[in-house]
Amino acid sequence: MVVSMLSLEDSLERFWKTEELTTKDNYSSEERHCESCYQSTVSRNSEGRYIVRYPRKPDFNVMLGESKSSALRRFELLERRLKQNSNLKDEYHQFMREYLSLGHMRLVEADDENNSQTYYLPHHPVFKEASTTTKIRVVFDGSAKTSSGFSLNEALCVGPVVQDDLLTIVLRFRTYPIALVGDIAKMYRQVLIHPDDSALQRILWRFSDQTPVQTYELLTVTYGLGPSSYLATRTLQQLTEDEGISYALAGATIKKCFYVDDFIGGAQTIEETIRLRTELSDLLHKGGFTLRKWTSNQLEVLQGLPNDEIGTQSALHFSPNETIKALGISWEPEADHLRFDSQIRCSNEPPTKRTILSDIAKLFDPLGLIAPVVVRAKILMQELWLLSCGWDDPVPEPIKTKWEKYYHELANISEHRVDRYAFLPDSVVQLHTFADASISAYGACTYVRCESKGEVKIRLLASKTRVAPLKRISIPRLELCAAVLAAHLHAQIKKAIDVNVSESYFWSDSSVTLHWLRSPPNVWPTYVANRVSEIQQFTHGCQWKHVPGCENPADLDSRGMSVDEFLKNDIWISGPTWLSRPLQDWPESIPPSVSEILDPLAEGISPRTAERYTRMDTKQRNYSR
Repeated sequence: MVVSMLSLEDSLERFWKTEELTTKDNYSSEERHCESCYQSTVSRNSEGRYIVRYPRKPDFNVMLGESKSSALRRFELLERRLKQNSNLKDEYHQFMREYLSLGHMRLVEADDENNSQTYYLPHHPVFKEASTTTKIRVVFDGSAKTSSGFSLNEALCVGPVVQDDLLTIVLRFRTYPIALVGDIAKMYRQVLIHPDDSALQRILWRFSDQTPVQTYELLTVTYGLGPSSYLATRTLQQLTEDEGISYALAGATIKKCFYVDDFIGGAQTIEETIRLRTELSDLLHKGGFTLRKWTSNQLEVLQGLPNDEIGTQSALHFSPNETIKALGISWEPEADHLRFDSQIRCSNEPPTKRTILSDIAKLFDPLGLIAPVVVRAKILMQELWLLSCGWDDPVPEPIKTKWEKYYHELANISEHRVDRYAFLPDSVVQLHTFADASISAYGACTYVRCESKGEVKIRLLASKTRVAPLKRISIPRLELCAAVLAAHLHAQIKKAIDVNVSESYFWSDSSVTLHWLRSPPNVWPTYVANRVSEIQQFTHGCQWKHVPGCENPADLDSRGMSVDEFLKNDIWISGPTWLSRPLQDWPESIPPSVSEILDPLAEGISPRTAERYTRMDTKQRNYSR
């Protein structure tokens, strides 16, 4: 049950991370320590491979206790499981034989087993049904407690994130006419661990239950340890620093278009993309890394590659409706469309709080391209948190009915398609960000408007939604929160896409919000003032305009939609129809005055506060004259 709970928490954490709009801050003291440790200890062997050390916390020796006995108990349980499943046993043994044959682990001699600074890693299988290479992967558990009560992961520093976040990389992927994706084969295992740290990666294993259990040491960066992701991705950056000067195109791209071991990028022309692919392979080879599973929307880019390095099902031609996974997103390279597939499977068991939350966590939409559908699951998630029932008790009938209706609908979401390439070459680019709120949720969505030689193209770039707080606040304040979200979303998009944006416009159907934004923050109550200040800072030099509610696509973000309604909706993909017309056809930017539209009871504002807003509105109108 503990393992199940941890898995659920991990899934939910990943779900919320895709919903965040992150801003990189300065490194913490622990992260600076990791970076200092890396720079002072990294080295290379004669083959060019990198050798790294695990960054230890100051009291590492005190924290790390005895771990062999608990690892042995876990290994005995694993062997029983493998005996019950011959296919799993064969694949597990094959994985371990490959690990040994590639030199990624070694047998520890009896004389070396008494090293005082050791840690024994329990291990177990993880299934990767979507993988086109290895279906079973062995994962090593660095979070297993030692006799001291601490695990190896707790005694090591995790390290900072050195690559761009997922939202930034996928947004950038939509700016290239020619797309190119690939991944690094066994990326972690191409980075060697210093011999002084390999004793921290001991495992118990045997290939036959007729032989004694033996001790092995893993010799490379190992999946399942806290610092592993940092060490592997930081090594990519180090390779660029060391060798990138000879590969100008690839050197810059490695820093911008890798998410752990996945490359997702592209270029403006076929010729440039071929050069990029070649440079990336050559540069990474110098550090012992191999790029594979190459895929592009233009098959000419893949000419000259061996068949086993091409990611399409059939080399150099697309199979019907072929779909490639790029950072968990389904991409149809031939049509160059993004699509969405539900990972939620129907179950005959009654839904519980645990199973529903676990299924919701499988919804993966980092760009928010199906946000009106996903926000309904977020609202249901909030309702679940408020339930007093146990994790594994059947949920009440109203929740059950809502959930079953939702996941049955979700199967049709695979019919939805979005252009991967959202721009026009050599065009004038504008960004239009819409904001809206309801009593249940609030959201923002950003569209790119490209105009070139009389052609206008408008596409949704990204959107974000938030569920309204449990503590009820007024609709005007929720609308203001939506405007904050819009400001942050626009800032991250503009930074990510690396495209010259001529103008940015912001749209809201909330007259109160627009009224607040027209005045300096210090004239408003603290809650409003703080958010107005933040919005004005992030949208300085941009225009905030009024849009009728029925023409505001963010309205779909805030109230949610059924899948059937969503599939029939045109405004979500390309924005309101007037956006494709000249500026003079856009809505008037002057909303009704607040004193004319403010209803204190409907908006949840006290009469005294409403009176103050009305006085401010009068002052604003007098000032405008």
